[in-house]
Amino acid sequence: MTLASATIADLLARLPLLADVPPADLAALAAHCHVTQVSRDAVIFNQDDPCDQVWLVQSGQVKIVYQDLDGREVILEMIAPGEAFGGAVLFFPTHPATAKAMEDSTLVSFSSEVYAQFLRRYPALTLKLLRMLGARHRSMINMQILAGERVERRMAHILLKLADRVGRTVPDGTLITISLSRQDLADMAGTTLETAIRTLSRFSQQALIRTERGGYLLILDREKLGAIARPG
Repeated sequence: MTLASATIADLLARLPLLADVPPADLAALAAHCHVTQVSRDAVIFNQDDPCDQVWLVQSGQVKIVYQDLDGREVILEMIAPGEAFGGAVLFFPTHPATAKAMEDSTLVSFSSEVYAQFLRRYPALTLKLLRMLGARHRSMINMQILAGERVERRMAHILLKLADRVGRTVPDGTLITISLSRQDLADMAGTTLETAIRTLSRFSQQALIRTERGGYLLILDREKLGAIARPG
């Protein structure tokens, strides 16, 4: 997608990651940026592709998916608006996982060389990135710790994580603002579709969650979900 540099600079200015960068420098960065609009389920890059671009989510949602030797997919992380993703963020030579759009999304990308120059110019941006990536890495470690736990605990943890990242407070609870299929949730929990459906049905029967129109999940009782997610 081709946009004027001024328009791209305006998009960049709305990203929390770049909030402290002066407008003149955002305009200079915009000259090197490309804006891409992708549809739900579109592949942005594949596992093992060369890392030559840094990607930012301007709007929408992206999932990072690991594909094992048996072809099974596990969702490692979800990338929200304003966040960077892709192996080039950490200067990896190839992408360790695949990136797919979870919904229609607008992405901004620029070359690894431009990224390196920008970090040298703005060390404060490096600190923001480290904090963001550190939180993401901690989340992945927590999921690894939970890998041997029962599915109910893993699913409760995932729902609470989604509530923190993409939840919106509404009168009845916390609405997860992206539409997730049961397969998406199964992939996040590292379980089968059938087991995910059964687990979510139990949560519904216990009045912990409710499915809203369009497939959106509403968390009705975060305290009880938290009790399930905690070691017991």
